[in-house]
Amino acid sequence: MNRNYEIIDGIYLVKDHYELDLHNNFDFMGFNYFIDERRVILSWSRSKGSWVIPETPQTLSVEFIGVSEFRFLPRNSGVPFSEDNCINSIGYLVNEDWADGVIVVEPNQKAEPHWLTAIDFMSGAVIAIQAESSRAEITA
Repeated sequence: MNRNYEIIDGIYLVKDHYELDLHNNFDFMGFNYFIDERRVILSWSRSKGSWVIPETPQTLSVEFIGVSEFRFLPRNSGVPFSEDNCINSIGYLVNEDWADGVIVVEPNQKAEPHWLTAIDFMSGAVIAIQAESSRAEITA
């Protein structure tokens, strides 16, 4: 999939001069799935935590274009709802014997084209998407 950003260590979205820690410094706000347009937009806003530096951008959106597959795997009902807005990792949903759910690729590893991009939340929920391209938009 073509992207205008990189994901590093499963939690950092890197674009231009930004390296955004999506696990610690951003809260997931939700997603929109435009079925007729085959687009999905995921949205984050800057966390209100005292540890977040003021220079951290206000919002981030990641748009997937040419969506051919969209999955939402349920959250763990035993986990507090406060964990629904915090990502565990961004990686890939891999349906192969050697993998157990969502994996994070190593810097020297290349994702296979049939793997779905997966956003894994602390609550256990997973959003998995197969798309032609993806782009991130950052609002300072």
